[in-house]
Amino acid sequence: MKRIIQIALVLLLVGSAALAVDYYPKYKGKPTTITMWAWTSNENYSIEEFQKLYPNIKVVWEDFGVHYEKVQTALSAGSGLPDVLMVEYSYGPQFMDLGAFQPINRWLSEKNFKKLYGEAAMGWCAMDGKIYGTPQDSGAMAMFYRKDLFDQYGLTVPKTRKEFIEQARKFKKAAPHLKFFAAPIGNAMWWIGQIWEAGGKVCDYSDGNWYINFTNPVAVEVFETWGKWFDEGVLDLEMWWNADWYNSLNEGTTAVVEIGCWFAEWLRYNAPDAKGKWRVAIPPQWNPAKPHNGMIGGSGFYVTSHSKNPEAAAIFVNWLNSHPASLKCLHNYSNLPIMVSTRYEEVIEEVAGPDAYFGDQNISETLWEAHQLVNTTFVALPIMSNVDESLSLLIQDYVDGKIKRFADILPRWEREVIKTMKEFGYSNVITGKLP
Repeated sequence: MKRIIQIALVLLLVGSAALAVDYYPKYKGKPTTITMWAWTSNENYSIEEFQKLYPNIKVVWEDFGVHYEKVQTALSAGSGLPDVLMVEYSYGPQFMDLGAFQPINRWLSEKNFKKLYGEAAMGWCAMDGKIYGTPQDSGAMAMFYRKDLFDQYGLTVPKTRKEFIEQARKFKKAAPHLKFFAAPIGNAMWWIGQIWEAGGKVCDYSDGNWYINFTNPVAVEVFETWGKWFDEGVLDLEMWWNADWYNSLNEGTTAVVEIGCWFAEWLRYNAPDAKGKWRVAIPPQWNPAKPHNGMIGGSGFYVTSHSKNPEAAAIFVNWLNSHPASLKCLHNYSNLPIMVSTRYEEVIEEVAGPDAYFGDQNISETLWEAHQLVNTTFVALPIMSNVDESLSLLIQDYVDGKIKRFADILPRWEREVIKTMKEFGYSNVITGKLP
């Protein structure tokens, strides 16, 4: 029996070594230094682990905050980008289209990419079969809620949209001075995320064409439903990411926030007085018979077209976002939901546990479950800044009474997006259907 166990152990070790060689090839170049722009915290822990295994690759990490303007300036100048660039998935296609990245298929095959990150992630990090980077954190939608308010007003955690609005009405009646939930004015990816969560999409990319269909049945149902709730006055609309919004989360005047699971880190830093009062749940389902989820946010690390050593950069971005040693560092020190890599399963039991901020709930398990419900991809249009701005203006017009029905925003938004794509010179736009 002892011999059998020893043989099994040897086979396991051999298999693990083969896996490491297959996914993480040896660096064949000369000693080099690569640079990275990323706004996340504590990436240095992963970098230190990487450099132990790849001593000939030195990584210099610079944090300028969200650096898109610097990227545009460097692209216009024809030089100045780092080797590795952190970009939100929703802006990935825009920079792919601008030629900001270079493919890394030579060092990370499509087969291995799908094994390490799943097929859906190809839509966030690749185009036309060319892989440009690797995904880091998940933007899977989750429902963050104030347990103290739920307990005080006898609310139950909703599992469906029907239950969601029932609890909202109950809360509104019992506490009219508070908000159950306020959806964002603007924030296109939040609204697209709702449609995605319901099993649909509004645009896509395939075979060299951009597809736009904002008024498909799923999208219309989502906007019609939310519109009824706004018209009824049960739910609110407000600007997010400002002092008033943060105060409402900290002081307990808002009961629910639906947003990407990376928001757990934001709450810790921006609502410190609410420690122990928040909890996390799977977002209420539009169709409980077919559970599904969408994303808002999340970022990838891409190898830029200005990199002089794409081999080193490609090896690094893949190791950074999939190797268990790095995933542990990113979870423990950067507080990121680094669940896109399939190898997260190898570390979840080690890194997950009671979270004091969330009343000792093991939120990693809940967020992991939320991410597993994201089984379709979404490719953003290459004009996301314009898509976001046009929606913000339209929702503000609704708030100001210039648009009577919230659902009427959708066809207007579609027309503006199509117009902008044409103004930007895109002749490869197909409207009225999705691939």
